[in-house]
Amino acid sequence: DAALTRVLEFNVDPRARLCCQSWGKYVFEALQLEHRISFHKQVRTTGAVAYHHSAVRSMGGDFEECVAYQFEFNASGTFTAQWNRSFGQWSAANERQVGHWEVVRDLLRCTTEEGPPTTTSCVQYAPAGRVFEIPVAIVLAGRTSADDTAALWEYQVRGAPIPAVAMVAEGEYRNDPAEAAATHAGGSEAQFVEIDGEFHEVSADIQANYPESDWVRLMRCRIRFGLS
Repeated sequence: DAALTRVLEFNVDPRARLCCQSWGKYVFEALQLEHRISFHKQVRTTGAVAYHHSAVRSMGGDFEECVAYQFEFNASGTFTAQWNRSFGQWSAANERQVGHWEVVRDLLRCTTEEGPPTTTSCVQYAPAGRVFEIPVAIVLAGRTSADDTAALWEYQVRGAPIPAVAMVAEGEYRNDPAEAAATHAGGSEAQFVEIDGEFHEVSADIQANYPESDWVRLMRCRIRFGLS
């Protein structure tokens, strides 16, 4: 048992791969060290890795969601970030972040820390303890965009709940009228309401049977109980 316990200690230690070639290959693949090595090599060579992600997603008519995320990951293991999200003239939100990062398999896991004091007129910092994970591959790409569907990590960065059904931009259906009609209740133009800082599409039956003044109240109820 003592010998087995000693051997098992190496299961989670990357240095164990130096013992033999076959075990080295197993540990390399099991822990996905390729991503850890590539990211650490890049950040230590340049001192910092910058990553920018943006998107403009059509929500129907001239209603668009515009988002931008800017990150800088430092060789010291810390990061800074800022994101902003707007819906034209109707709504806007932004936030700054500071914290530390670590590579976990093929993901860059970030944990926010308390930022320096700011005045109410400045962009505020995220609360400490928020955790999000971004694929290492896209961070190393430097710049990405996704105008069709929001990535799950976008919700994590903003501290927003991940929806049960991904929000898909209208543009993805522009070349398929039949699918668009099926998705948007017979082809009618989608309608949205803002609930707790997030925009939600109004269900077709609510649009058909209730006045617009009741839409927020009814959609809030459905979202609260997971019926939307």
